[in-house]
Amino acid sequence: MASAFTHAAAALALGTAFADDETPARFWALGAACAAVPDIDVVAFSLGIPYENVLGHRGLTHSLFFAAVLASLVVLIFFRGPAVRGRTARLWAYFFLATASHGVLDAMTNGGLGVAFFAPFDDRRFFFPFHPIQVSPVRPSRFFHARGLVRRRSRPERCSCAGGGPAEGSKLAASGSSRCSTEPSSAPHSPGARRFRRRFPAIR
Repeated sequence: MASAFTHAAAALALGTAFADDETPARFWALGAACAAVPDIDVVAFSLGIPYENVLGHRGLTHSLFFAAVLASLVVLIFFRGPAVRGRTARLWAYFFLATASHGVLDAMTNGGLGVAFFAPFDDRRFFFPFHPIQVSPVRPSRFFHARGLVRRRSRPERCSCAGGGPAEGSKLAASGSSRCSTEPSSAPHSPGARRFRRRFPAIR
């Protein structure tokens, strides 16, 4: 499941390729934080910002541009002085990859909208052609509530497909057709998300 915990774990795993014996503890803490930060955009649901908007969930904060900016800020603020001289580029590369890994994992999930990797220059959303990762509930109460997780697993996914109704959508979802966009029934129900589903039922 692509949750804050698994995003942080992915960043820590990446860190092993960049760390050495002199790596300070803040390196690991900041790497995990960078991997989780992109989901700060969930506040868009509370603010009434449509899901498909560049400032919506999986929008600008999941982009490569955002990853580059955040990595630069982290290095400038937390890694200054002679102790890190000559290691700045290596540190930047790690924090960039840690942040960008969030969008990469989200693009392999089986629900929600795609990821705006190239925002703010291009607001199109993208998924990878394979979706082995279970999408995580957006609301913390749904994530931590054990009974809620059980209900979530037991409820079927809704599927909207171009040129077909719910029945055809279910068949395509079961067959893994690329024409089908599956979305868990507990996906966000903001007005923006509903409008998006009506206008673009089969976006990938």
